[in-house]
Amino acid sequence: MIDNPTRNHWIVIVQDVLKSLRQFWFLLIILISGHNKYIYIGGAVIVVSTVVIQIKKWLNTQYYIANNMLIYKSGVFQKSREEIPFDKINTIDMGQGVFDRILGLCTVKIDSGSAIGKEAELKLKIKYKLAEMLRDTVLNIKNNTADIDFQEEKKEEIPKKVISIREIMLYAITKGKLGWALGGYFAVMNFADDVEKITNTTIVKNLTNSIDMNNLMLQDRVKLVFMIMGMLLAVYIVMTLLAIIFEIVKLYNFTIKVQDKNFNISYGLLSKKEYSIPIDKIHALKYKQGTLQQVLGIYTIEAITIGYGDEKNEKAILYPIANDDFKQRFLASLLPEMIFSADIKRPPKHSLKRFIVMRVLLPLIVIIPLYFLAKPIPSEFKIGVIVIITLINILFGYLNYRNTSLGVTEKLILASGGSFTKTTTIIKQSSVQAIERKQNPYQRKAKVCDYLISVYSTTLPEAVKVRHMNESLDTELYGNLIM
Repeated sequence: MIDNPTRNHWIVIVQDVLKSLRQFWFLLIILISGHNKYIYIGGAVIVVSTVVIQIKKWLNTQYYIANNMLIYKSGVFQKSREEIPFDKINTIDMGQGVFDRILGLCTVKIDSGSAIGKEAELKLKIKYKLAEMLRDTVLNIKNNTADIDFQEEKKEEIPKKVISIREIMLYAITKGKLGWALGGYFAVMNFADDVEKITNTTIVKNLTNSIDMNNLMLQDRVKLVFMIMGMLLAVYIVMTLLAIIFEIVKLYNFTIKVQDKNFNISYGLLSKKEYSIPIDKIHALKYKQGTLQQVLGIYTIEAITIGYGDEKNEKAILYPIANDDFKQRFLASLLPEMIFSADIKRPPKHSLKRFIVMRVLLPLIVIIPLYFLAKPIPSEFKIGVIVIITLINILFGYLNYRNTSLGVTEKLILASGGSFTKTTTIIKQSSVQAIERKQNPYQRKAKVCDYLISVYSTTLPEAVKVRHMNESLDTELYGNLIM
């Protein structure tokens, strides 16, 4: 029972011992390379001490529920006791790796937003059924004071949403994988080079030597360019197929549903992930779109909240592949205060050059000296590379200009930016920690400036930057700022 002091599963002892011994990896090298008995004795002392300390730590780590609070005791030599009221708990995150699922275990992370650093406030490794009982107990008692009408309304009007395989495939296909393709191309070339070293063959080297750029006719050079583009396309297709498989395994059966005043989210085929986000603790929403997703009008929705997203690569995803229909049917009913419907301001037209000029100039400053240093490479090829890089940066700058916008109401701020990946952030005015205005001499002359909006989040404030906006927006931004 959770009412009585309960310990983590004993597997925690093994995990903590292995984690601690990793700090003494250099001793293992010494033990392998040497045969001194004192070294063996020293190694044995370290291992035994580590095991004893971790067993002591496991014995002293206990948790239980009392008086609508989660009590957590821990410590080895110096014991501590934490009492977390249920109404202060922001998120309860449940995760299962493959090994955990075999043993019926679950890692539970509980956060009230008061932890310092990037680690969860409390971490428990317990049986999955016990984890469900703990989560349900905390959420049920926490929401006992919730409005019954609110709960009934949500149960009638808001069904749970389960992702389909088609949606996962669309998500995988429309995610930007150009970088993956380039990385995959160079990885294939490096792999081929490693194979040559092992098998004493020189396939790639012979192929490279057979291509004399100085003696190639223009027609042959065009064929070579198309051959490289064909290889990149092939790698891109392979990477897309791998991405589809990866996303199906990762996002399988992604489900979002509403229980009382919480978003309950679960997903995963091999490693299962479950977490709960209180609706009233959401400070902002992020809408992320790749290039294809912008064309198709689909996006990934993430929540900015205190208590989740504090681990490495951890994101509070509400739904990975949403559209306007999902936003109107699902979010508009649950988070009507987060639906922005006012006018949106865009950068003035004369600021377009400011988005483009620096993007083009900085790479040229690096590339032009290389043009003269790389003498063996034909001039036509070098000029072609410079032209392509310049055009790409012009496109980057234009897309950034087109995707930048800022909107302000009494309750919300909408800020968007990005080039190939567009990010739109809708922020509650009450969650804005600070607004910083930056303006260099060139911007001052054009009467534009950059705004940096800081939002309350788990660790440091999350900053949203909007560039080259009209400085007249000062009145709206600072006038609606809630102090």
